[in-house]
Amino acid sequence: MKPVIINSSWNKNDLWNGCMLAAIAHAIMVAHYPELSYEHSWDEINYNTIDGSGGRGTVTFHDQYCVAAFRNDYIVRTEFSSAVDFFRGAPKEVLELANNETLQYLLEDEEDGVAIPSITSAFWGEKDKILSLDSNVKLIQNGGYLLERQLMNYDSALESWQEYYGMTEKQLKLLESIYKRKIANPNAKIKLTKDEISMIGTDDAEGLNESRISFEEIGVYW
Repeated sequence: MKPVIINSSWNKNDLWNGCMLAAIAHAIMVAHYPELSYEHSWDEINYNTIDGSGGRGTVTFHDQYCVAAFRNDYIVRTEFSSAVDFFRGAPKEVLELANNETLQYLLEDEEDGVAIPSITSAFWGEKDKILSLDSNVKLIQNGGYLLERQLMNYDSALESWQEYYGMTEKQLKLLESIYKRKIANPNAKIKLTKDEISMIGTDDAEGLNESRISFEEIGVYW
């Protein structure tokens, strides 16, 4: 089994943009749906997403590579002996990122109390290629579906997030504004104005607290 390019239109940069768009949409709308706070999060270079029905995934972004791993709790993959086995044929740097970062978010307790990573699919990106030991179809079936919107083109993703959350025109405008600033200068801190905070559209204390936490994870402050 050798790594193959799973989709010629996917690349690391577009995926980062898509994950950032998802995180900003989440940060705005979690103010209205604080019970969904678990769905998206960032921890430094790691983006995490959970769907609440047995699926979870992590994407790690590095200067030269990205590494993604997924788990579907209702699927067992017998053709892979361990989580690391999903990265056969990957560069040494990818294996290090997977072990030190990505797989640390997908640990499961074993019977003897030792937590080890458990996944059902994975891919990695180098240069402008996204590779996996799974086909595109297998990747999606085994957890890759979690990145469906993150891998859409910008306009389609925007429309999909608006529909998913029921976003108002003001919320959509805020999403676009923050996103454009973020991708123009990814490492810069962004400070929202009072008017921008009001565009979130709620005064619910619990929701606003979750919103503030989610924004701070991506370098956006109130």
